[in-house]
Amino acid sequence: MTDGVFPLSILIATRNRGRSLCWALDTLDRALAQVEVPVELVVVDNGSTDNTPQVLARWRARDPDLRLVLREDQPGKARALNAAWPRARGATLAFTDDDVEVPATWVASALSFAEHRHEYAAATGPVTLPPSQRTADFIASVEWYRTLPLFDLGPSECETKHLYGCNMVVRRAALAAVGGFDPRLGPGASGLHEDGELARRLQASGHRILYFPRLEMHHPADPQRLTWEFFCSLHRADARSRWVRDGNRGLRYGLQHWLGAVAVWLFWSAVRNRNRQMRARGRLVSHSEYLRLWWQHRRKASE
Repeated sequence: MTDGVFPLSILIATRNRGRSLCWALDTLDRALAQVEVPVELVVVDNGSTDNTPQVLARWRARDPDLRLVLREDQPGKARALNAAWPRARGATLAFTDDDVEVPATWVASALSFAEHRHEYAAATGPVTLPPSQRTADFIASVEWYRTLPLFDLGPSECETKHLYGCNMVVRRAALAAVGGFDPRLGPGASGLHEDGELARRLQASGHRILYFPRLEMHHPADPQRLTWEFFCSLHRADARSRWVRDGNRGLRYGLQHWLGAVAVWLFWSAVRNRNRQMRARGRLVSHSEYLRLWWQHRRKASE
């Protein structure tokens, strides 16, 4: 493991998103042009079968001293990042995704956190729609489905318990101390929560997390995410990930939460609050999936 050759390494795990990866890397290059210190970039290909390897080969060739491309064929974003971060040479590690639009100030803000806010082990910031998608109709659709990892605590710094995988900065020493990411969680594995679970372990180890408003990331909304099918798949992934993270919490827990979700859905249906009703439907999908997992576990245990 190397440590501290660069003030910052930026890491991205990718799989079969050649087109969006191109845009993410292009916008990241624009943000890098705003800083004067060398920043290392590490991209790990998690078994892509599209044109991602060719995209990465061309990208690395433009600056091989500062760009590292790795491959991890075992599926899972967390597993891929665990293969990558020990190879990174930055004292502080910034993480983002392959489907973002990097604002011009993002790298400078990550460096500012790394250099000045030593009382915090990690930071996250707002995750917002890019300006091109901030139309009234589009925002209404995004708020209806709530299937994007959007996050905004306002313009003031504060301590937080959250980390968002597309927009987080973690000091290498703190990440190493807690053992990196849980490979059972996240895209390609359980589906979600590899970032939130890392935040839990950091805090349990006495580390602090900063909400840093200057560290803003833009997350475009893929229209495929704004569908009922994706909405259901996301909430089922939420249940699977909680099952992996928290374990079997029993039938009583599942029934209580499922009935509570039914009650909430009936209430918001009665008062005709469509957005709140949709959120309650998401909880219903999630708790129904938990009950399915519980029943599956019980059947296997009895065999």
